[in-house]
Amino acid sequence: MNTVGRLLIMGKNCADMNMAIDEAILIAQKDKPNPSLRFYDWETPSFSFGYFQDISKEVDVEVCQKEGIELVKRMTGGGTVVHGWDLTYSLILPRHSGEISVSETYQSICNSLVKAFVSLDISVYCFGSKSHVTQPTQNICLTNPAEHDVMHNDKKIAGVSVRRNRNGIMFQGYISLDMPSDRILKHVSKHSDMQKMLMENASAINIEGRYVSRKTLIQAITETFDFGIAFNPDNISFSEMDHAERLVDNKYGTEAWNFN
Repeated sequence: MNTVGRLLIMGKNCADMNMAIDEAILIAQKDKPNPSLRFYDWETPSFSFGYFQDISKEVDVEVCQKEGIELVKRMTGGGTVVHGWDLTYSLILPRHSGEISVSETYQSICNSLVKAFVSLDISVYCFGSKSHVTQPTQNICLTNPAEHDVMHNDKKIAGVSVRRNRNGIMFQGYISLDMPSDRILKHVSKHSDMQKMLMENASAINIEGRYVSRKTLIQAITETFDFGIAFNPDNISFSEMDHAERLVDNKYGTEAWNFN
């Protein structure tokens, strides 16, 4: 496997395009292996859903659309993630004979993020070493920690999900940087008890007077990301962007993908 990869620091896109770009990079790994660490943002408030979730059962789709909240299904698993206040990233790796396991990669990601937070004087730990956090009944990522998620004051602030196929391995992660408004959080679930639980248990880095910018957080993560790969600043290729645009038209922007 190559020891040099791409660091892609990208701006805002709509929810459909954000998911399409990740998949386009994943597909490109088959013919042109190029490990890629990508950071990106969202044009509007968005909810992304795990591959096995039924969006229409999780949220009131019509109300979300009226409120300007974009809804998109991910290729990766996991639960509902609120975007627009977070720092979102993807780690996309080519397949090779000596690759480490998904579990080991999860652990490496968590360890790297913990080092980044510690460098910013934020006390965190990987979930799993402390197991007393209550598991909610609905699959909402902000309040449903899994092994190797990052915890701060016993609340989840970073999670990651995975998709592995013949093209490569893709990890999609988020870090709760700022707190969404209650107006947005109340739409993450149809159920009032879950809305209350979410508002009580959701957390973020920039609370209680702390402020960390996206630029500062990205720099801290890139300095601690330890995969034996040198991620050098680069740009996404024209062919990947072209493929992403087609994926928006044929997949992520369609009702067939998102709601069936």
